[in-house]
Amino acid sequence: MEKLDIINENYPINFDMIEFVRDSGCAAYTVYANGCKYFLRITKPMFFETASRSLDIHLFLQQQGFAVPQIIFTKDGDPYVQVNDEEGGRFYVLYEFLEGEEVDPEQDAEEIGAFIGKLHSVMKDYPGELIKNDKHYYLDRYIDIMRIKQYEKIDEFIAYGEALWKRVKDLPYGYCHGDMYRGNILKASDGHLYILDFDTSCEGFPMYDLALICNITDYFELEDDGYVKSKKVYERLLPEYLKYSSLTKAEIDACYDLIGLYHFALQATIIEIFGIDCVDNEFLDRQLEWLYKWRELGYPVS
Repeated sequence: MEKLDIINENYPINFDMIEFVRDSGCAAYTVYANGCKYFLRITKPMFFETASRSLDIHLFLQQQGFAVPQIIFTKDGDPYVQVNDEEGGRFYVLYEFLEGEEVDPEQDAEEIGAFIGKLHSVMKDYPGELIKNDKHYYLDRYIDIMRIKQYEKIDEFIAYGEALWKRVKDLPYGYCHGDMYRGNILKASDGHLYILDFDTSCEGFPMYDLALICNITDYFELEDDGYVKSKKVYERLLPEYLKYSSLTKAEIDACYDLIGLYHFALQATIIEIFGIDCVDNEFLDRQLEWLYKWRELGYPVS
């Protein structure tokens, strides 16, 4: 059955056109009904459990009145359509379409800080279970991949990573969105902020979310002003965050450590999605150079 047929059969809306948007962890489409736009997200079978947890969090926030795109319910009052095929189960989830653009942390730092503080505060009452992300997630997955690839400079990554982990391992755990980069906060045309994509939500370091959104650096090549720009955004964002959610001094001091750790965790996730051959030794060398330069620019590793 075609995608358009599936949603027309299950939703109280007559859709007449579908357009592909992107394909990453999930496939995304814009669908149209009488000139009105909606957003359709279709999970892949390998991410079925992740998508289920993500949907639970989204629905909780929607019920709490937090700023998320509204999920459109089916004719039967369900928040999704489950479609089973030879590859496994898929979720079809339909959302209202919000016009807007991703936030600019250098422009919107204060508003973003308050927004994330409110999110973390609301999620303290989330009754569902969250996967706990520990050292394996943040650090060891990437090291394990380099072992498989027999990367010759692995010992340098291990030494750097262990120094990082020593500094952050005792930070408090709590709700963490886990992918809090600018593309996952939408600034709607009316100026309101909306949070997107809960696939990486976990019990982890809440401070990790702040570190990611304050990270004004190029992931592939660190410019000399990357540290300074990130520091300025963090200094503006932090006071607004603290109006709604508290942090210990150790958490506040860990922002730059967590930006370093991000390069371990994100690279592991990318390789898990796209396959071990999606990066080569030259790319890993550049990542190591990035980390060394980050340290030189002001981030201390003891």
